[in-house]
Amino acid sequence: MTDWATIVEQIQNSMQAVDKAHQASELLREKTDRDAVEKFQAEMKALSKHLEQMQNILAHEDTYTIDELAEAMGAAMGAGETYHRIPHYEIKHKA
Repeated sequence: MTDWATIVEQIQNSMQAVDKAHQASELLREKTDRDAVEKFQAEMKALSKHLEQMQNILAHEDTYTIDELAEAMGAAMGAGETYHRIPHYEIKHKA
């Protein structure tokens, strides 16, 4: 997966986290109990993690661009693995 595909996937994951946090906040408004509070806190924590990852990507967008160009040049020249200054993020999918 390229860095750009990773960035797009991270944006989609962040948007899904926003939706889940919103649903948890609606549940919290309807029913204020321990389970609803814990669910809200967990969803907000997940959202915060996704947003921190996005902030890291945006803070290093020039490096991502250079890495993407190096990968494209390496592929054009028949090279296998290319050096990346920023490690690829592993995106964990949660249902």
